[in-house]
Amino acid sequence: MKESTGKLKEHLDHMRAILQIQQAYARDSLLPEECDLSQLVEDALSIQLPALQRHGITLTREFRARPRARLDKHRMLQILINLLTNARNALSEVPETQRHLHVRLDTEGSTARIQVVDSGKGIAPEHRERLFSQGFTTRAEGQGLGLHSSALAAKSMGGRLTLDSEGPGKGATATLELPLA
Repeated sequence: MKESTGKLKEHLDHMRAILQIQQAYARDSLLPEECDLSQLVEDALSIQLPALQRHGITLTREFRARPRARLDKHRMLQILINLLTNARNALSEVPETQRHLHVRLDTEGSTARIQVVDSGKGIAPEHRERLFSQGFTTRAEGQGLGLHSSALAAKSMGGRLTLDSEGPGKGATATLELPLA
């Protein structure tokens, strides 16, 4: 019963986060505009922070740059929330003392790079090719829509989303690259 209540609370937190995003950015939806990427990352982190803390995850931010980009804020937040949720889920399978999440923002030339690096369960080599396929998931309660829709959203904004891991037990790095011009 306690486990079911915990799962229900987690689902409610996720739904609340989605509603907060939609309400905060509804007026700007589908309208690309000049955005401060560091503020968008902070917004996504503030929505996810209670769940990260509840799961005993140590969060580190590293903003080497504070770039601005012309993009759809709503889609961008959806991508970031999904990446943070995936990292949190991957971290739930490691001991609490090993639950580390590092969020990095920097630029290279005319490209902004946001990375979500976790010390979680990692990715098995046989799953790599299917990570962004619609319906593919490694979680029993997952639906396999998050990475697929996030990759499509990144592409629609002229960017790309990748996911790397050295293998099971070695964590993963999600990298979102977006054009600055």
